[in-house]
Amino acid sequence: MKIAWNFGGSEKEFSQTILKGFDKVIKFSRNNVDYADVEKFLENISEYPVPDLIFFNIANNGHYVDLDKKFTPREDINKLFEIIDSTFYFQLRVIEWFFSNFKNKRVLFSTSMECMSIIQEDDYPDSDIFDDGDLLLYRMSRALEHQIIHTQNVLKRNHDNNNIIMGFCVGLNLPGTAEMIYNMIKTDSFYRNIFTVNENTITHGFSSYPTLFHEEQPFEHISTLHEKDIN
Repeated sequence: MKIAWNFGGSEKEFSQTILKGFDKVIKFSRNNVDYADVEKFLENISEYPVPDLIFFNIANNGHYVDLDKKFTPREDINKLFEIIDSTFYFQLRVIEWFFSNFKNKRVLFSTSMECMSIIQEDDYPDSDIFDDGDLLLYRMSRALEHQIIHTQNVLKRNHDNNNIIMGFCVGLNLPGTAEMIYNMIKTDSFYRNIFTVNENTITHGFSSYPTLFHEEQPFEHISTLHEKDIN
């Protein structure tokens, strides 16, 4: 029996689509888990069957847009501390438990590439990169997620045990994205990195939207999935 744990957004069509290949999906959310008390969760973790894959889709940020904001209030920094002490630490400890105790496991992380976005010389003032207002808190909380992913992936023991954590930025909400990720899970096409999904490319390591530092095609293009039935 193939088992997945889904933290966050489990009732949404996106989560249900990417995890439809599992025989059993254990759904966790703020309704049945206290993210600020990971110790309690780990104490009772034997109540749940060990998963093959853990999917994190937690809204792990305190972002709000304020186009007129010129100064960062202390409340923003306190909010970041709250995020670190709750959802960030929860995810970190669960992943450490998972990879420390088992082999051949997978973690899929829904995150964002916003924290890697930088201004390029050819970015004009009317570029999309300027549209989001103040993003400091959002960028910092997403950057924390990136460090969980990269830190776990550089650990030799995780390579030896064939444990892989992979991140995806799906903020563009392109049609076919969920089916593409479902197929990636189905074929165990996991890569130790963080990727963003564009119309015809799967990329990682990008700066501002038009500029790519690195591009590769480990997965099928979304455009081809529109014409295929993946079951």
